[in-house]
Amino acid sequence: MIVKNEAKNIGDCLRSVKPAIDEIIVVDTGSTDNTREIAQGVGARVFDFTWCDDFSAARNESIRHATGDYILWLDADDRVDASEVGKIRELKRGFHSKKDKAYYLVVNSQSPVDGETFFQQLRIFPNVEGARFEGGIHEQIFHTLPPLGVQLVKTDIVIRHTGYHDASIILEKSERNLKILLKELEQKPDHLILHYNAARTLSGIGRLAEAIDHIQRITGDETIRQNDKPFYLAAALLLGKYLADVGRYEEAVSVYRDLCADFEDEGVLHFCLGQALFLAKDYPGARQALEKSFRFPIEVSLFPVNLDGLRYYQHYTLGECCHQAGENDRARTLFLKSLNYGRKHGESLAALGLMALQNQNYEDAIHYYQKAVEEGITTDQIYSNLGLSYRKLGRSAEAETMLLKALEMNPARLEALTNLGHLYHERQAYTQAMDSFTRALALVPNMMDVRFALSDIYFRLYELEKLVQECEALRRELGLPCDMTLDSFEELSVLFEEMGGVLSEKGRNDLSLMSYRTSFLIYPTKPVLEKSVPIATSLNILNPYLSYVEGVLGLHRERSGGMTSPAGSLERPL
Repeated sequence: MIVKNEAKNIGDCLRSVKPAIDEIIVVDTGSTDNTREIAQGVGARVFDFTWCDDFSAARNESIRHATGDYILWLDADDRVDASEVGKIRELKRGFHSKKDKAYYLVVNSQSPVDGETFFQQLRIFPNVEGARFEGGIHEQIFHTLPPLGVQLVKTDIVIRHTGYHDASIILEKSERNLKILLKELEQKPDHLILHYNAARTLSGIGRLAEAIDHIQRITGDETIRQNDKPFYLAAALLLGKYLADVGRYEEAVSVYRDLCADFEDEGVLHFCLGQALFLAKDYPGARQALEKSFRFPIEVSLFPVNLDGLRYYQHYTLGECCHQAGENDRARTLFLKSLNYGRKHGESLAALGLMALQNQNYEDAIHYYQKAVEEGITTDQIYSNLGLSYRKLGRSAEAETMLLKALEMNPARLEALTNLGHLYHERQAYTQAMDSFTRALALVPNMMDVRFALSDIYFRLYELEKLVQECEALRRELGLPCDMTLDSFEELSVLFEEMGGVLSEKGRNDLSLMSYRTSFLIYPTKPVLEKSVPIATSLNILNPYLSYVEGVLGLHRERSGGMTSPAGSLERPL
């Protein structure tokens, strides 16, 4: 172990692993706290080493003092759980006197950037001549061992790395590491492991274009592809990820497809391909790749993987592909299964909310959307859909709050504008309704539901000029004649009745009912009522519609002094 100012970590680390080891070697590179004393108190032999910006030099100094046949190397912020200590002791019993094997352990690292990731790292190796670390930073020993006749073996022993909980610490370490790496690359420009580590470090601080340049130095090397397949696979998977992260989806797909020729049985590869195809909006292709990813094991390798997150996105993304294909039952099943994985499930919750909304299960929609908001998915679309769900349940105040939130985030959120307009219309807050509808029409002029709602409002406010203008716009949208002269409200009502029939023939019952409603509002007649009631019944809103009819009749009795038909005439070319 090499350390500097690790007083807060080193005791816990050494005590966690001590039952499995025979000696502890600590190389101190200049601690000014009581790191040395704590290590000695746990039984470590502590040696000094002058720091020279080279982690491998310090690691190799620790090897120089080791007397055991095999070496386990750790960082002070590593922890070995009791279950894993037992596995190490069992592994030791099988060590061969030939010292011809080295062992990969699984490193479990928690990061605020990547979540909980797992990757294989060679942590136990024989103490033989020539076994040395290389690389000034992200030092590795695995590539020096095969030439010495040492076989590399994977195990399931887990080391917990706790040093990346704080994003600011990650940034500080990355900047330090990058400085060392770039300096070393000046001296060894063809050292591919340095390029790999530089790419990893650059990606961690958001410099993806540079990371891509470095990782392509590896994937463009045919010798590495033929002679070091695990390393090549890890590098190519990273290249595809970085390309996808910067929106170069087609290039990412090409990288992954090329890998399939040599790594057909790698589940993580098919998952990555499926994700890239999904981002490229090739949903059938994404579905095929994701289905295949379930058929192969996804194992921990040199490529760092958030296993829980990967399982989550396997289910969520495949669910979205099934939803796109209209297989809603399977999509819902996949979304629900995805909730068993990962720490956050915002996308799946939002997808379940949308499906519930589309199926008119408004209580369920609210439940899923609220949980998505609790997990930090606070988009204007989610607030807009929450508003619609509340409105459909008659929870007007909550609907208004959600819709206004959506518009605060995005004033051009069309659904929020139209639903807010309908909400105000239902409240008879006509001035506010007209404002929302007018803003919506400024974005999309051909929204017929908005124009029908405005027609209703203009009649109630007796703004006849605007009412006729809306009728004209609606008829133009439907390709109906607009060259007649109106002499009465009855004739205007007939025009809306005609539009209701056309919309019914087109299968647009929602709009057809709105047109019949407007016709009945302008001039109530039995034929219009007889045409509209079956449509309201088919839409499961008969009772609300009959209440509307009663209100219309009441309005006309009030306006005509007890008469049931409106009086008056209109003179305007339409």
